[in-house]
Amino acid sequence: MDGATRVLAFTCRSALALALVAGTAACSGSAPAPSRSPVAATSGVSPSPSRLPAKPAVTLAEARDALDTYLATDDVVRAGRAQRWILQLSRDGQRPITIAQFHSSGRKPPRYTWGERTLLVPRLGPKASRQWFAATVERRDSSGEVRIAVLTFVRQNSASAWQNSFESLLYAGEKAPEVSVDADGYATSLDSRDQTVAISPNLMGPLHATIAEEGKDGFASGLIAPGPQTTGYATEIRKRREKARQADCMNYDSLFAAAVDYPVFALRTKGGGGLILYTLLRTSTWSPVLSCGYGRPLAIPKDARWDLGNPLVRRDRRIVETQQYASAVPPKSSTAPAHVIGYDGLVTKATTR
Repeated sequence: MDGATRVLAFTCRSALALALVAGTAACSGSAPAPSRSPVAATSGVSPSPSRLPAKPAVTLAEARDALDTYLATDDVVRAGRAQRWILQLSRDGQRPITIAQFHSSGRKPPRYTWGERTLLVPRLGPKASRQWFAATVERRDSSGEVRIAVLTFVRQNSASAWQNSFESLLYAGEKAPEVSVDADGYATSLDSRDQTVAISPNLMGPLHATIAEEGKDGFASGLIAPGPQTTGYATEIRKRREKARQADCMNYDSLFAAAVDYPVFALRTKGGGGLILYTLLRTSTWSPVLSCGYGRPLAIPKDARWDLGNPLVRRDRRIVETQQYASAVPPKSSTAPAHVIGYDGLVTKATTR
């Protein structure tokens, strides 16, 4: 990315972050285990006694069947190393991640054993443009480590197949915020521009990108809590930039951006906050300092070699990661920052010249 483009991106993000800070200040004061639905919690406005609510576009039973079928099918196709079928199960941000899993493992994609699961099914109207639901599931990998995965599944309509759009892993020891459900067990989805939470779902990605680049000294650092995938990234970038110049005679940069082509999912949580699921793209670049770096060999990171092959380059290289995040956002009335609670991602593209 050239200097002018970087300045423009920085300026736009800084303006966005500053506006959000001002707005916040103004408003502050395996064999599948049996599926289960969340226990009924807070309810919304009661429907009129004379008018029953329409049947949801996605019922709890449909979501339960779709989740159980996906988890069983995913294990079968991974065991068979059937790339075509593996890819048919995924879409959006999970598509490039699945491709990377397949090729970076020598065509032996990781397999998992799935345990207890909780459905998070929003009450979507029959005219919803996109039908989706989420779930939290215990996931055990081949080493025996157990993590809680947050997944979402999408279909265009009732005649379409369900596909995995999003999958993130909660940090060790972290729990998903309790989603608010009505008396029938359905959650409430949040509009992308919902103003009742501290950070609207459509702004969570851009703000996260800003914090990852600028760190605790950024304009909007108070809106998102520090952590390894927020302020930690900014610290990492500074260290890599210094090392690249001093040890390798290279310019290094790393930019984050919200993946605008992929959907953002959000659900209301107890207490009026939100659970927001979104995708970022991280693009890291190395280019030689003309006075000393041109022609100097530079090692390719191990997690990018599946796409490049050659472990050394002598000019520019660019590496793209697809990262999927889960964040808990407080209600707008709260002064607490949003908190990133889950992350998963892989290098999904690498180029050099």
